[in-house]
Amino acid sequence: MSAADTPLLRCRDAARTYGDGAAAVVAVNGATCQVHAGDRIAITGPSGSGKSTLLHLMADVEQPTSGEISWPGLPRVPAHGQVGVVAQWPALVPALDAAENAALPLVLAGVPRERARRRALHCLSVVAAAELAHKMPAELSGGQARHVAIARTLATSPRLILADDPTSHLDGITGRRVVDMLLAAAEEAGAALVVTTHDPAVAGRLRKHWAMHEGRLHLSPRPRPPATAPLPCLPGAGTAGTAQYVVRKLPEVTLAFWIMKIAATTLGETAGDLFAQTLRLGYFLTTIALFLMFVATLLVQLRARHYNPFFYWPVIVSTSMVGTTVSDFMNRDASSRYLAKGTTALGWGPQGLGLGYPTGAAILVSLLIAIFAAWKSTGQTFVIRDIVTFRGEALFWSAILVSNTLGTSMGDFLSDSSGLGYAGSALLITGALLVLVALIRVPSVPNVVLFWIAFVLTRPLGATAGDLLTKPTAKGGLDLGTVGSSAVLLAVLFALMAYGHFRDRARGAGASAGGPGTGP
Repeated sequence: MSAADTPLLRCRDAARTYGDGAAAVVAVNGATCQVHAGDRIAITGPSGSGKSTLLHLMADVEQPTSGEISWPGLPRVPAHGQVGVVAQWPALVPALDAAENAALPLVLAGVPRERARRRALHCLSVVAAAELAHKMPAELSGGQARHVAIARTLATSPRLILADDPTSHLDGITGRRVVDMLLAAAEEAGAALVVTTHDPAVAGRLRKHWAMHEGRLHLSPRPRPPATAPLPCLPGAGTAGTAQYVVRKLPEVTLAFWIMKIAATTLGETAGDLFAQTLRLGYFLTTIALFLMFVATLLVQLRARHYNPFFYWPVIVSTSMVGTTVSDFMNRDASSRYLAKGTTALGWGPQGLGLGYPTGAAILVSLLIAIFAAWKSTGQTFVIRDIVTFRGEALFWSAILVSNTLGTSMGDFLSDSSGLGYAGSALLITGALLVLVALIRVPSVPNVVLFWIAFVLTRPLGATAGDLLTKPTAKGGLDLGTVGSSAVLLAVLFALMAYGHFRDRARGAGASAGGPGTGP
């Protein structure tokens, strides 16, 4: 059996009996099952059917009176944090705030307090509870307390998460959000998830469905497809005891996301050149004007309460445009080799610092590393779909602006100085992106790292593609011009934004019509 086929947990005829003789109560009777990496399992059954007892056996909290429970897929014993348990009641320590409660397992394990707190803050952001970090347990609602309890479980990076009826005593909306957070936590940790519940709507959110009746475990013959889950939400301060929520504001990373990213960065290249070169405003004035445009689009995005493609993608385009002119201003100078044929001057003010591509790239790489270091120190998540706080989004957009500027420098260097030409440079970057796609399935390579490398590389792909469209044929381009190329790319991007917007609205309408646990 390969490592991939080895189950994390195996039960063989496991039984648990309380009491002796005629008074004996059989809580679990001969349970046999396996839990594998990536499993999402719901165990249903009425109260008293043995669900909680089975979960306690899986967690090694209780020992079976007969049969066997083992953890062959875990390199260490479960008690060392590889099995995380979310109990029915959060059981937060009253004297500790939410972040301290989430960090508690790490502190007890000997992790330095500052490191444990950073990890706790990250886990709180994953479960959309970052803004609760400084609140005391007495200030939290029942749903918020369970978010903190889930973050506490996630802090130890468990391989298996066991949740015992996590939505009990919660209203339907809050219960669905708690399940959202459990799924997000399992995804973040790369953990299997087993949830006991008596609620069919909760069970419908997980792929596999087992049932318990009078202590006996019944496995369903087929995995059930998961229902589309609503986006995780951010608990915030409420009024009159009612929690208010803000949904995630950044898009899911799909193939459509990358297509729109390349279209947006290509448009940023052609539009930046349109203002700076075709209209002869120069790099200095164009940079100032486009930076103000970036600020305006960013303010709209930051003030939005949910993801809207007509808010998000204009910021990507504006960062690409600013990145184009900032890169040109840093690396180039006022010499004739950077001017259009027959042009002796370009706009008003200084037209370039003349740092060159290596120096400019070194500055930008250093700045990007500094942003990521500051990002890591805050404990905010690097996973785009889980960024739900203002601070996390501000760090995200700072990294985007610098990475797009760096990507422009890389693209211009490949196109102008490498000898590959525009088409050759585009093929080289495309090959590098295909390598990243292949590395997605390599467990030792974090997908977050691959995402950010790809995000940087799609910018030089857009830069070389933009140059290929606009530059004269004598230089290896198609000579389509900056005006025509920008107009076509803008129309393509607008069509993709409209398609995504109406698709999301249709999904939302379908979910509302279908009720809890349903989806398109």
